[in-house]
Amino acid sequence: VGSFPLLPYSSMCVNAFMWMTYGILKKDSNIFTPNSFGLICGLNYFYQFRKNCSPKASNLPGTVSQHVNWSTILISFTLLVASIMETNVASSIIGKMAVFICIVLFASPLAALKTVIKTKDASSIPLPFTLTCMLNCFLWSVYGVLEKNDFNIYFPNIMGLASSIAQFILIMIFRNAPKTVKKNELPL
Repeated sequence: VGSFPLLPYSSMCVNAFMWMTYGILKKDSNIFTPNSFGLICGLNYFYQFRKNCSPKASNLPGTVSQHVNWSTILISFTLLVASIMETNVASSIIGKMAVFICIVLFASPLAALKTVIKTKDASSIPLPFTLTCMLNCFLWSVYGVLEKNDFNIYFPNIMGLASSIAQFILIMIFRNAPKTVKKNELPL
């Protein structure tokens, strides 16, 4: 997995689960269905990352077990809120939590921002993830504003769109970073 962080994938799982639950509470299959697919993808990405991640990786941030623990806590809390509170209260609380996690998800690749600018190398920002986020955020922003007028849907996605555009700009600026040659190493 190189220098890619785990945070986008663990937050993707939690984010999709929260939005899936929000869609169920709102009785909106347009929210529930795509986030069910997003949860399946997120779990697969997390599994692949975990399978290929060095046990001593320092770029996650935190450890894999910390990601699993926090994800479990947030998902359990979401289930608790959804099961014990009135639907409108539960959807409001879960919606606000999902907004926060959604912003974490879309901004998490920016954790590499300082390194990207310092090294003038954007290889730590995954281009497929950035492009997917850009398209996803654009479509959810349009849906949230024009179809639902739902702050919980459009706000984090507008923020995510801005974040993914910033990431894409960094990738375009620093995509052809010169490779450094270590001392006593011959370039190939």
